[in-house]
Amino acid sequence: MNAETAAFLPSALIVNIQEIDDQHAELFASLAKLKMLCIERNELPLADSESLLQALRVHCATEEKLATSSGLNFSEHGKKHKKMLAAISKAIVEVQEGRMDVFSVLRYIEYWFERHIREEDLNLGRNLQQVSSGMFDPEQAFVLARNEINQSQSDQTDEHYRPQAS
Repeated sequence: MNAETAAFLPSALIVNIQEIDDQHAELFASLAKLKMLCIERNELPLADSESLLQALRVHCATEEKLATSSGLNFSEHGKKHKKMLAAISKAIVEVQEGRMDVFSVLRYIEYWFERHIREEDLNLGRNLQQVSSGMFDPEQAFVLARNEINQSQSDQTDEHYRPQAS
C-alpha cells in the first residue's frame, strides 16, 4: 500500500492481509477521486464510475480466490458481493439515465463498502491468518456474532441506505 492510498484506509478497517488491504486503500482512493470529479462536473463520469465498478469486481474475485485457495467457505460472502455489484451497476445506469441522484449513489457505495469491510472482510482476514498459521479449525470457524434478529435489522438498514431514484 503506497502512502498516497494508505491515507484513505481507516486503521479500523485494516484486515492484515496485504493484497486485500492494498485493494481496499485503492478503492477508497478511487471513490474519493470519483467524488471530486462529480462535484467538479455535477455529473457521474461514466468511464470513472465503470473503472471503480471494475476495480470492485477484481477485488471481489481476489477475496474469493484467497478464501477458496485456503479452503474457506466463501458462499455467503460471495452472495453479498454479487448483490452489491448488481446494485451498483443498476444505480450507475439509473444515474446515467437521470433517474437517480449521483451523490446518493456515491454515499451508498461508501456506506456499503465500509460496512462490508467491518462485518465481513475483517472476519475473512482473521480466518485467512488462522489458515496460514495452521490455527484454523473448520469445525470451529469464527462466525460473525449476529443472530437472525440482527441480520434482519441489517437487511432493513441496507434497504434504508440503498440509493433511491430521483
